[in-house]
Amino acid sequence: MVRRIDVRGETVGYWDAIDELMAKQMHEGTFEPTLVVMHWDVETPCLDLGTYEDADRVDVDLARERGFTVGRRYAFAGGTAVHTPDFPNYMLYYRKEDTSILEEADASGLADVAGLESIGFEAEYDSIGDVEIVKDDAKVKVMAGAAATIHVPDYWVATLSVIWDFPEEGAILDDAVSIPREKFEDKDTDSLTGRMQPLSEVLEEVEIDATKEEVIDAIARANVDRLIGPDAELVDDEWTDEERAFLDRMAPFFESDPWINRVSTARMCRRAPADYALGQAAYKSRKLINVSAIIDDDEKIHDIIIGGDLYIRPQPTITSGGVLEELASELEGVPITDEDALLETVERVFDRPETEAPGIEPRDIVEPIHRANSNTMQVSEYLADR
Repeated sequence: MVRRIDVRGETVGYWDAIDELMAKQMHEGTFEPTLVVMHWDVETPCLDLGTYEDADRVDVDLARERGFTVGRRYAFAGGTAVHTPDFPNYMLYYRKEDTSILEEADASGLADVAGLESIGFEAEYDSIGDVEIVKDDAKVKVMAGAAATIHVPDYWVATLSVIWDFPEEGAILDDAVSIPREKFEDKDTDSLTGRMQPLSEVLEEVEIDATKEEVIDAIARANVDRLIGPDAELVDDEWTDEERAFLDRMAPFFESDPWINRVSTARMCRRAPADYALGQAAYKSRKLINVSAIIDDDEKIHDIIIGGDLYIRPQPTITSGGVLEELASELEGVPITDEDALLETVERVFDRPETEAPGIEPRDIVEPIHRANSNTMQVSEYLADR
């Protein structure tokens, strides 16, 4: 049995609190496979940063001035996203042993395609997070999501956001989010919204009659079939009183400045000597990788942030930063000009049996670190306008 819970009128911190609730139940042995459908509130649009994205790249103040509740995604990677009633999403929490991020992401992506095809669309799955509808000779992105590990081995969450319409609030992605040009090197657009087309428009163009709810139901059911099993029964349910109290208690934390700024170049710089150098660079492999590195007077890495919209595990939790924070710690003291030493350090972390980074090779991490050394300013200069 898979319980289905529809959530209405909540903000983005509630989603993160659900992730934490699921992880808590997994640890306690009380977990049940759960499908959660988020029906966002028209009065409270939300903006959430990707798990590994640098908060300095998002104008949080501007978003809040425009009425957005801002948070940071917890158990799922990818880039910054908007949530309104026109961008509904669901999360399917489940358990599966002896699998990988890539296997589960592929399974979820193919399930998304099956769900769309059951409605009458022609759709294609490329790789993690990329499902597109084919119309004539064009392909358009009408959803974003994939499957990724949650904080406990063998527990997973498949997440999907549907771009049903493109309301005025969607412009916040271009207005408040600074994206390195490298993000679009393999795309025929230079903005986050350039590849997107509302699914409601596509439905009209291809003359398919389906509601937003019917689309979500079809895709969610296809994911349950593929990720859990075709015999799994979906049962409408509600949170218990204990679960609801936990969610209400935790949600505000995930919208707080300390949580949003847990990955922040400015935060890192405030801990460093003002006369040290700060180098920054981005590199696009399968996913975007951003690096901010503080370099001491001996050209060694004093501190470093490795982020972007990549998928990697172990994932961070409330109390630990996951594998990227562990990698940053290993890189401290390594000469930034010594590519062999950098590569050896990254390989050592990537070779751990628990580490998985689909589409990312150790050299893909070293490349932006190397580039960062050629694009520097003083820490004090970076902080001057912040």
